[in-house]
Amino acid sequence: MGAASSRSPEITAARRRVVGVLRRHAGIGMLLGVGVVLRVLFMIAYRPAFWFHGDSGVYLNLAGSALAPHPTRPLGYPVLLKLLAPTGTHLAVVAVQHLLSLLLALTVYLLLQRRGLSRRLCCLAAAPLLFDSLILTTGHYLLPDMLFTALFAGAVVLLLGPGTPGHPAVIGAGLLIAAAWITKPTALPVALLLGLYLLVRRVGWRRLVGYALGFTIPYVGLLVWIGDRPSVYGSQSGTALYGRAAIIADCDRLRLTDRERVACPDQPLGQRWDRADAFFWRRPARLNDVYTEAGAQRLVDFAVTVVRQQPLDYLRIVGKESAAHFVPGLYLGPMNECLRERLVPPAAFRGTQRLPDRCPPAQGAANFGGGATWPGAAPEGTVLTTGLHRYGELLRVVPIVLLVGVLLTLAALVVRRRRVDGIRPPGVRVDARVRLDLVLLMLAGPGLTVLTVAVGMYEPRYALPALPLSAIAAALAWHGLTTRPADAPPPVTIPATREPERRDSLSSAIYS
Repeated sequence: MGAASSRSPEITAARRRVVGVLRRHAGIGMLLGVGVVLRVLFMIAYRPAFWFHGDSGVYLNLAGSALAPHPTRPLGYPVLLKLLAPTGTHLAVVAVQHLLSLLLALTVYLLLQRRGLSRRLCCLAAAPLLFDSLILTTGHYLLPDMLFTALFAGAVVLLLGPGTPGHPAVIGAGLLIAAAWITKPTALPVALLLGLYLLVRRVGWRRLVGYALGFTIPYVGLLVWIGDRPSVYGSQSGTALYGRAAIIADCDRLRLTDRERVACPDQPLGQRWDRADAFFWRRPARLNDVYTEAGAQRLVDFAVTVVRQQPLDYLRIVGKESAAHFVPGLYLGPMNECLRERLVPPAAFRGTQRLPDRCPPAQGAANFGGGATWPGAAPEGTVLTTGLHRYGELLRVVPIVLLVGVLLTLAALVVRRRRVDGIRPPGVRVDARVRLDLVLLMLAGPGLTVLTVAVGMYEPRYALPALPLSAIAAALAWHGLTTRPADAPPPVTIPATREPERRDSLSSAIYS
């Protein structure tokens, strides 16, 4: 009895602390609650998952067989699918992916709280990750994008705490960015960028070594395991650039070697598909050796020659497609319009189009590893699917967040603020640590998005990894621009007295 009574004050104090935490963070709690409801509605309306023709089936086939390198698909997502295969349903996959987006939103909130931002601003930064229709729709697909986004953003966030990152943080960042690279090789430049960031911050050689080992061990281990077999991590990594270059290649006026000329598209310049993946997947039939090292190198050589001899055409198409990631509603052509429809929740699974030609999301089979449901036999629409379809069309904020993040970052890097109102002393810039973090966030987020367009193609879902980083950057930049530095003196109040006394007060305020 005595022991129980002695523990009672401790239990009461613990309950009070928990209640206090919940009250202080009630805002993010309510947002997370609404986000959970939205995802549950998706899982009810669109059982079991969305099917992306040409991608979902390949990943499931890789997960259903012995793990081996693939010429065009990375291995990270098949590993996740293998882990979830015992559940027997694709619904488990989308549940995990929706959970990752919720955890990502909470991670953004907690990071910004640790950096001293107001709870209101932290909630605002986390909200796009909870409510944007692109992240909801992509999370419901059998695709690797949500897994990649979580791993990628997690690696960056681990290094952005208020102090010097500890050894667990830098090692964890190395492991996470390695896992992101295994899931999508486009993460490799950011792995190097994070190492440079730690070097500039002078975190110490032990932490640098810890990060390097965290990334290098999985990186080298995978490449050694692959060996000389064709894979998306090695000889096949440049074939996407061929798809980008083939769209604009004017072979009649290009100076090509005989070996490179074989790679010229068969269609006339004005009659080609207006998406890079048309030639990534539909190369001329005579290029039947692309999965060999020599054949892949020919595609890369052709692409480099096209870019070098048609730089303005290349910059024009890359600039236009990159702009679509930052300008809401920018129209890029009929094929990209079909891509847009694929990333909006459908009003119904049922339709008359054949699956390869169908733009809205198709329904995946109920059993794990099964294919897509034939659209003619898929479920009819309901009031819920109609409502979610309209929600998906209206609430697409990724381009806005990316644009606001870039603009606020530029402002934080160049704008000088007044230290004290009224007396115009020398301005002060946003804290140097914040500016360094903003540069990292912009290069790793929007920068990687543009790079993906430059060496591959445009798809709206390829901007998802930039969403959490741009939201963090926008919040940090706004906080830096609107918060008075801690070392600034309080505003000086000038008494309404005689002019000589006013001048003396002003002088003492400036030179004290």
